[in-house]
Order: sequence, then C-alpha cells, then structure tokens
Amino acid sequence: MDSLALKVKTEKKHIAYVNFIVEAYDGMAVIRTADPQAGLLEVLVSPDFEADFRELAKIIDKETPFKIIEPE
Repeated sequence: MDSLALKVKTEKKHIAYVNFIVEAYDGMAVIRTADPQAGLLEVLVSPDFEADFRELAKIIDKETPFKIIEPE
C-alpha cells in the first residue's frame, strides 16, 4: 500500500512538538522535515488514516500553526 505525501507548514520552533504528537498516534503517519528553516514538513500518511490525520491537523492547528498545503 502506498502512502500519501502531504506537505505541511508550521513554525520552525514547533517541528519537534508536532513530530512528537503525530508519532504518538502509532502507525498513522511519519513526518520528514523538508525544510527546517521554513517549517516545511512532508507527512507520509496511510490512505486508511488520511481523514484521521486531517482531523488531527485541525486539532494541532488550534495549539500551534499547522496547515496542510493542498496541491494546486
């Protein structure tokens, strides 16, 4: 099964925190730091967990900036 690669924007100072939160949801997603200075992340999400991850992203965004960058 292929993973979905979603691009996410946060603040540099929140990268570790966001990674910790997402990793707490075992198997939902894996985060890669694409550009730490710009706060750009690549999140690999199982298609089965895409809806759950999008809901988690909304919850994280209430605490710290965390936006999924939708493709144009």
